Amino acid sequence: MRVVRFIAMVLPIVIAAAGCSKEDEKRVSAPEPPDAAVPEVLEAQWITDPRALGSAVQAAAGNPLVQRAVVEAPHPRLTPMPEYALRAVGSAADGSRVGVTMLPYMVDQDSTHAVFISLLERDGRQLAEFSELIFGRAPTSLETGFSSIMIGNRVGWFRGGSTYLVGSDGSTKLSSGRFNWEKWTKCFMENAPAGCTAGRDIADDIAPGIPSAGVIGCSAGTVIVAIGCAIGFFR
Repeated sequence: MRVVRFIAMVLPIVIAAAGCSKEDEKRVSAPEPPDAAVPEVLEAQWITDPRALGSAVQAAAGNPLVQRAVVEAPHPRLTPMPEYALRAVGSAADGSRVGVTMLPYMVDQDSTHAVFISLLERDGRQLAEFSELIFGRAPTSLETGFSSIMIGNRVGWFRGGSTYLVGSDGSTKLSSGRFNWEKWTKCFMENAPAGCTAGRDIADDIAPGIPSAGVIGCSAGTVIVAIGCAIGFFR
């Protein structure tokens, strides 16, 4: 099976290390939304244990919000790629617990076109977000509504989709516009490279000359970005 180019090139950097210390994580700033303050991220970590990650991915894929996002996707042929899924958990200064599970799919066997369905959780509340990314080419005339974003020094093309939440009656429903001020996927993709660089620089200062330190620092920086973007989504 061909691999979505963005997943193959970017996400392995994020999950290359099994975590880092809380002290290092505090020194990398989470992105702040334009119109609301985000509580400080106190600690965060990637879930990399295969059994724990697999369980989280399976649970997310079976979540009614995620399943509705898949059913209502504008693409009839989505190939799940669970081997590239991500799971991050963390906590904020206000005491809230935050989780993110990112499920990638390949669109119509096109290795340049990916769909990401992200399940965001904060103290019992859940949202599922549908987003698309084209990476390695420009959108065609039939692929409308995409806007360019910078991912490191490369240009990608992002298109946000619907966000789903649990209604007061327990049913899944489309969210109101207030949740769409900033897409989690876009926030993460745009800020992850800077988070990686900042974390790697800190690690190099602490442990110069140790190759693994930079990888761990990169992991620390990107997980802070992931949790910070999720906190902002629940403003």
